[in-house]
Amino acid sequence: MDVDDARDLLQRVSHALGALKSRGNLLGAIAWSRDVEEGFFGAKCAKLPAPTYAIDHDALTDESRRLEELASSIEGDEPIPTYLRAAVRSAVDRNRLLLSVETKAFGDASREIYGGARTSYWGAPAGSQCPRNVDLADHLLARLQVQGWDEAQDEAPEKLTAQQLAAELETRIQAHRPKIDVDVILDERCTSKAIAGMTRVRIRPDATFEPWEAKGLYVHEVETHAFTAQNGAAQELAPFLKAGGPRSTATQEGLAVFAELHNHTLATPRLERLAIRVKMVEMAEDGASFLDLFRWLVERGASQRDAYLDATRIFRGGLVAGGAPFTKDACYLAGLLHVYAFLSTFVRAGFRDEVEMIVAGRIALDDVIALAELRNMGLLSRPKHRPRWLERWSTLLPYFAFASFMDEVNLAPIEAHYQGLSRLASTARPTR
Repeated sequence: MDVDDARDLLQRVSHALGALKSRGNLLGAIAWSRDVEEGFFGAKCAKLPAPTYAIDHDALTDESRRLEELASSIEGDEPIPTYLRAAVRSAVDRNRLLLSVETKAFGDASREIYGGARTSYWGAPAGSQCPRNVDLADHLLARLQVQGWDEAQDEAPEKLTAQQLAAELETRIQAHRPKIDVDVILDERCTSKAIAGMTRVRIRPDATFEPWEAKGLYVHEVETHAFTAQNGAAQELAPFLKAGGPRSTATQEGLAVFAELHNHTLATPRLERLAIRVKMVEMAEDGASFLDLFRWLVERGASQRDAYLDATRIFRGGLVAGGAPFTKDACYLAGLLHVYAFLSTFVRAGFRDEVEMIVAGRIALDDVIALAELRNMGLLSRPKHRPRWLERWSTLLPYFAFASFMDEVNLAPIEAHYQGLSRLASTARPTR
């Protein structure tokens, strides 16, 4: 594809996606209001929540028809037209989800787009030997369990208030160079503890946060989600990169969790929570209701408020009685695995320009080849805002260089060598 044809396609897609009347955020459209939360707790947590959704079916149906016509008009199997067709159809996928809220079809569409608990990695067919999302979740939950008793203990840190978290995020945002326009606000209507968009981080005023949560929220929400959205919006010929649609979610969340991992802010409770959410998707897919998951979380030690917020993530848009969940939370660990594999390959090879394109906008990993071609044509610019882990290229390369060797090491003899110490540690008990 030559430069003129690529430019024409970019402009057509940008015009079509920029002209959408229903540009509302999917998560915002299916979010439960605070009234639903108050009603649930007002009923002593004994009745299924009753969320309502305001969906303009006619507008979304007409919009999807026009988008499909555009996608069908983009010809060619080269990376650039393939990517642009997928970008347009991702907007159709968003509409499919909205048009099917509170039906079984919502769960089917969600599983198709995001994957489910039993979805295999790398798109392997069902029944293959490739691990599934729930297999990684089970592995992590087993490895995160405390096996013995330790005299060494961390002191319980004092939690941050919403006001303190806001101040810390503001300080970090102001220190970033080049300057990034992101406001931090306290919002009574916020249905999560904290949530970020392209230019705003909203924090629930009555929420409290562990110190590691504050650091993790910055690298996850600001350095990943806000950065990629603003980088996309700044692309003169492709501002639609600010919103990749549902197809970009696994990569975006995988990048965000990788940022937590690489910046040492992915604490045990956080990783455990990500794994538990995959288990929750599995339970809901098997028919568990909102009340089943809420009670299961409380039995595991979660507070009622945290249990409500986590269960809400799984049932927003779907059937609160079970069987048709919103499966987005099943793709965080899958996204992390795929992003790690991508970075392991391209960082080790020294392809810095190509790696940078992963934060050029809200994209999926398979889009990088098209974006790299567009950048080589001069149609896309280098992303302006780059996360710290990517800026520190000289420390990123050794990380993956060493990890690549460890991939080939058989640890079984080493584990056997320390078996005696492992037995001693697992049977240790307090001395007083």
